[in-house]
Amino acid sequence: MHDSLTIALLQARETAMGFFRPILNRYDLTEQQWRIIRILAEHRSLDFHALARQACILRPSLTGILTRLERDGLVFRLKPLNDQRKLFASLTPRGVEIFQQASSEIDAGYQQIEAQFGEQKMLQLKTLLQEFNALQGDAPQADQQEMTG
Repeated sequence: MHDSLTIALLQARETAMGFFRPILNRYDLTEQQWRIIRILAEHRSLDFHALARQACILRPSLTGILTRLERDGLVFRLKPLNDQRKLFASLTPRGVEIFQQASSEIDAGYQQIEAQFGEQKMLQLKTLLQEFNALQGDAPQADQQEMTG
């Protein structure tokens, strides 16, 4: 039997998240919440569908995550007056503050990974993963399993 690519990728994800979970726990954030905060920090406001796609979170799951982030005062949602079918999300000032505080710690986690794994290997790994992610599988993007990380 050959090695399972999907298991190896999941194990690699768990190894990487081992550097970041303690940080997220200190801020009382889940991995999915952090992905949303990180993405919204890069964009002033983002459409619900684009946010789901960029965060690799299925849209039904995103609704619940955004509800919790809104309850905690980190995100707000808005509908444009000219198109009530659309929904946008943005960080609140508190959300921006949490992002800025946690980012320096997250950056330190990346530096720790690079120190242990090596700068050249990290570049190779990122390049290979980008090439791999560009492959087209049989399943359409919307039907794929929810990804985390």
